[in-house]
Amino acid sequence: MQPEGDELAPQVEEDEPAAERPAPTPVSPPAPAVSPAPVNGSAYRPVGNAAGSLAALWNDGDRQRIKARWQELQLRFIDDPHLVAGEAERLVQDAVTSLAASLDARRGQLHQQRAARGLDTENLRASLRDYREFLDRILAL
Repeated sequence: MQPEGDELAPQVEEDEPAAERPAPTPVSPPAPAVSPAPVNGSAYRPVGNAAGSLAALWNDGDRQRIKARWQELQLRFIDDPHLVAGEAERLVQDAVTSLAASLDARRGQLHQQRAARGLDTENLRASLRDYREFLDRILAL
């Protein structure tokens, strides 16, 4: 008998002798992270923590509205699953639209900052750093 909560574990017949049981498949350790190429002679490291960085991509009002709506949908699911599933689909679409608008607004800000900084190498380096941080946030989604 398998312990509760282990539904995905391979099932073993109790009558089967231990010698005939297949050996468990070894789990490979995660692949080591590849170090990014150095930027300006120093190793590249993402800026800030991922959770805080991802939250900063959202408009706070939109994020709170979507979270509150999701909570409300979950509470109503038992009463009308079909209706709530349709509303959940629309909520996800609203969330995607809101996130896309937020990402595009941030992209526009980065463009304006780069244009305002000027063309000397140090200003371009600062712009590149800002673009890298923004791209890291997007890739962490």
